[in-house]
Amino acid sequence: MTKHAMNALLEGGSGLARRDFLKVGAGFSLALTLAASLPGCSDAGKAPAQGLAFLLPADVELFNAIAPVVVLDLTTLDPAERERRTRVTVANVDATCAALDAHSRAELRKLFDLLAIGPLRYVLTGVGAWNEAGPGKLAAFLERWRGSSLATLNSGGNVLVRLVAGSYYVIPETFAAVGYPGPLAAMYQAVNA
Repeated sequence: MTKHAMNALLEGGSGLARRDFLKVGAGFSLALTLAASLPGCSDAGKAPAQGLAFLLPADVELFNAIAPVVVLDLTTLDPAERERRTRVTVANVDATCAALDAHSRAELRKLFDLLAIGPLRYVLTGVGAWNEAGPGKLAAFLERWRGSSLATLNSGGNVLVRLVAGSYYVIPETFAAVGYPGPLAAMYQAVNA
């Protein structure tokens, strides 16, 4: 992601707009309804990934794959630190999703479930398995969705990128990368005392 694109993302508002959730949900509802009728594609009985409240194991694979494409800082880190920050980013995505209202969580679940179903994922994104896709293929998928004239794909791509970027840049070690000096010590202590 270019510096200009990252600045536009960060200046784009407080994060995920309700309108984005509605657009994502409407378009993906039909596809999910059809997909749920396929053998093995039902969501019933699936539990969140270990230690998480909302994200399923397939969602964790998605975010582990796209995080280094959305946040280029991750590619500059040594492997151990990259893995740690990616893990924290995914946990932050999970916490953000879990804290949303029920309707927004349902809309996100539709998006994530759609991206977890292999045949649909391939048709919609061009990606087979998240963990096997290279950065170029993942970047092309996000760029294609974010630039799509179809509101559902456009909103879905924007939601994914904003979740990852917002969840990464709240990690204190990343503050310098965006020029944020951190909270004022006196204010931080007053609020958190």
